Amino acid sequence: MDSRSFAPGPGKGGVDPFLARFERVGRIAIPTDSGRSALILVLRHLAGQGFSGTAWLPAYSCPSLPQVFRRAGIRLRFYENSSGFKPVFPNPGPSTGDLLLIIHYFGFTNTGALGWFRSRPPQNRPLLIEDCAGASLNGNVGFVGDFALFSFRKFFPIPDGGALVTRFAIRPDLAPADSRLAGNREKGFRCIEEGAFEEGLSALEEVERDLEASFSSPPRSPSYTSWEKLNAEPFLEEVRRRRHFGKLFLEFLAKPAIQENGIRPLFPCLTKEAVPLVIPVRTPFHAARIQSLFRELGYECPSLWRLNPALRFSCRFAYLLGEETVGLPLPRKGKDSDLELLLQGLNSLFG
Repeated sequence: MDSRSFAPGPGKGGVDPFLARFERVGRIAIPTDSGRSALILVLRHLAGQGFSGTAWLPAYSCPSLPQVFRRAGIRLRFYENSSGFKPVFPNPGPSTGDLLLIIHYFGFTNTGALGWFRSRPPQNRPLLIEDCAGASLNGNVGFVGDFALFSFRKFFPIPDGGALVTRFAIRPDLAPADSRLAGNREKGFRCIEEGAFEEGLSALEEVERDLEASFSSPPRSPSYTSWEKLNAEPFLEEVRRRRHFGKLFLEFLAKPAIQENGIRPLFPCLTKEAVPLVIPVRTPFHAARIQSLFRELGYECPSLWRLNPALRFSCRFAYLLGEETVGLPLPRKGKDSDLELLLQGLNSLFG
């Protein structure tokens, strides 16, 4: 069996066996409260790895991401992506000692970016961060980079939980989990479970705003309660569930009536290892209608992502992608029958 595969034995499952795949190939896995904390931990330990002080980020990324690097005093360069998410760099591109961050978008492995990195001679490669936060359940991410960031809290209704995987011996200088933020996330999930969707979503959005404002705070450990819950979660079952609903969603989006309205999935099919967080679709004309529909049905349909207007001309592909892309939500765990509700809603708009 491939040492990277995730196949827990009877009675086993959850986050610890999932992370043990990396330890079996000589990596170090450090539990954190979030992908943000994992990133801050990386940036605090770059000096000893021959880092040049320059980091390359994809222009198509969460708008809060550059703040982390700027607050760490790191010089930033942005790169564009081709339609297959293969990096397109200005000349010259990243050099040895630079830091390159690639993103595995929304549960789909970024094979274009990994292919570019592997094509470079080993002696001429930059340091590599794989941002696996939105693809934390994929089976084939996090093994190439010098660092890999995970955020399990994106996939499970838990207060916190993420990880840093690295090939370097990093001292995990982590503060305790923030009990206030964890409590607010618990409140949000509880409200949604009880049917108070707007109140629950508001609580979760407030937590995200607080997290984005706290990039200068110390990286944190996960709470004991959250890690226990993650170890009780059947990861393989969640992988199968998301892949199943992802395939059904993509089959629906292939209908002529949907295609004729200019709605295009960024990833038209599920590869073997993809585990979707959401189904990202590009919709130049109907984003607001789709978001309103899903909100009425009790689901968030986020914009992915509205970028800095300064990128409008220098990184036009990324900028337009951010203006036109939304994430179609999958049914919540325990609410599998909601798939029919979600698809019927879309069909009422475009069918």
